[in-house]
Amino acid sequence: MSISTPATNQTVTAQERSFVFKVFKSIRQFPMLYLGALIVLALIVCAVFAPEIAHYPYQKQFMDGLTQDGQPHPPNAQFIWGADEVGRDVYSRVIYGSRVSLTVGVFSTAISLLIGTVLGLISGYFGGFIDMVIMRLTDTVLAFPFLIFCMALVAILSPSEKNVLFAIGVLGWGTMARVVRGQVLAVKEFEYVQAARAIGASSWRIMFVALLPNIFGPVMVLAALNVGSNIILESGLSYLGIGVQQPVPSWGNMIAEGLQTYQFAPWMLWAPGIALVIAVLGFNLLADGLRDILDPRNVTR
Repeated sequence: MSISTPATNQTVTAQERSFVFKVFKSIRQFPMLYLGALIVLALIVCAVFAPEIAHYPYQKQFMDGLTQDGQPHPPNAQFIWGADEVGRDVYSRVIYGSRVSLTVGVFSTAISLLIGTVLGLISGYFGGFIDMVIMRLTDTVLAFPFLIFCMALVAILSPSEKNVLFAIGVLGWGTMARVVRGQVLAVKEFEYVQAARAIGASSWRIMFVALLPNIFGPVMVLAALNVGSNIILESGLSYLGIGVQQPVPSWGNMIAEGLQTYQFAPWMLWAPGIALVIAVLGFNLLADGLRDILDPRNVTR
């Protein structure tokens, strides 16, 4: 026992060193993946713990948030990113705005992912007349300018966070369906699919158990890119006044306010603008990293 114990400890130490080495090697090999994941994680923390991270409630107005001339107060110890034109803390509103962006970006992408994946699987697997009908429907959806289509639907439903999320989700599945269909066409004649048919597996089981896990890599990359795009789209709709409405903070409606005051209160513009850029950059870097790590050519032993 006294001889084996040092050997065991030596083995454990070697395994720990090997694990640490692999972690650092992975970070060096896929830096964009880890940088993007870090930014996205920070955005999630801000959104989930906004009441704890923000200094004040987003709708709270302060008398000392305005100067003696009635202008927004510049950054100081109380308002680290300054105040807006009615005396609200800009930092707190940017933090709460991350909730809107993350909620709309993630859940609208989830809706598009669900619709596009199901239609793409059905279209690619069955082919023929079903494929033609689904693809012509997809062409019709993609033929409309996406932003104008969303603007029209949100205007009909009335501007709100839920309606923006719904509009982006139900209108944004076209590209996802095309990507899934292409992936299904590429793998549906592989041996494992033929083996599933041979043992009598149903078409739905083949699509969702055999095919879907093997095409999920490119789908997840596209989904990560779509989250960033949908965050921009939500901000654009809010900027135009048909998205999230005041007093609920959205980076889009905050940028719209900042454009009216940027000459004497530039922090009202750059604070939400920088937050928007960093959030979209994080999801784009995450998508690039997922693409790299899921590419078999980049797998090293």
